[in-house]
Amino acid sequence: MTNRADFSTDSYANAGSAGGGNAERFDRLVRMIESLAGLPDATTAGSAACALLAAEFADSGVCVVARPVPPLTGAETVLADYPYGIGLADMPGGESITIPVDLGNVTAGRSVSAALLAWRSPGDRRFTAAETELLTAIGPHLRTLVVRLLDVAGGGKRNALDPETGLWPLPSFLAQADRRFDRLDIEERVGTMFAIGWVKSGGATGSEASSAVIRESAETLRDMLRPSDLIGRIGPTRLAAWCDGVDHLIAAERGDRIVARLDAMLAGTGRHAAIGIASRWARSGDDPATVLANARAGLEQARLTSAATGRPVVRIWQSEIS
Repeated sequence: MTNRADFSTDSYANAGSAGGGNAERFDRLVRMIESLAGLPDATTAGSAACALLAAEFADSGVCVVARPVPPLTGAETVLADYPYGIGLADMPGGESITIPVDLGNVTAGRSVSAALLAWRSPGDRRFTAAETELLTAIGPHLRTLVVRLLDVAGGGKRNALDPETGLWPLPSFLAQADRRFDRLDIEERVGTMFAIGWVKSGGATGSEASSAVIRESAETLRDMLRPSDLIGRIGPTRLAAWCDGVDHLIAAERGDRIVARLDAMLAGTGRHAAIGIASRWARSGDDPATVLANARAGLEQARLTSAATGRPVVRIWQSEIS
């Protein structure tokens, strides 16, 4: 493993000072990653390391992937991730950083490369130069953990649900919604997608929504929505719900109740809940990814208004074509 002293260059030290103590953060993170790499269960260690990094870079998702050499399109294998099962599906709409992990000679003959990927959902703030530099410096210190993850890759089935919330992760959420769409087309019924997020206002610092807020919000949605409604986690700080037979008017009333309940958890924190709504009419031809993208567009409009007004907001997405 690369020695931490290798990164004590003048340029890195200066960047750490300008970026709010990167040098201290770097040393602390590397110690924790090296400690996690020694856990008996490599899968648990990988998940914990990704969660650690995601918490350090607020509102981010993190995953470690393996790629064949030479590279093949769509051939990435997720070795570890946080949140579970989302990264490679959510990143195209937001910002991502890819940091190669040098595996040295320990994977000779495997024809594989590895990388650390960090991302934020569409609409979230961009990674700063200091954050990018810190992630880049951490990459080489993942070697031992990544090699252990490669040893167990493919050794067991991935969970169907996000372990943290018990919700469907993004790809599974879309697949489940697709089955609903087929039935609603036959029955000629409407349905509505909710995209749920948070926003900071009034000078609040830190993450938009902590892990605890995400978990509690998932429970709140289960309590407020019908058992037949589909709920998923679609980003590090994004949730979604699909409701059969609900049009945009009923959805707006339901959205107002949901944001009021979610906002009550955040009282005094300078944060507010926001919801975007998009309805799908029977035989429209819209697939789940399209409807979710429309709901997320409504969510970003709601977040902008919420940040400006300091209150929870619901926005119904409307096509530019009337």
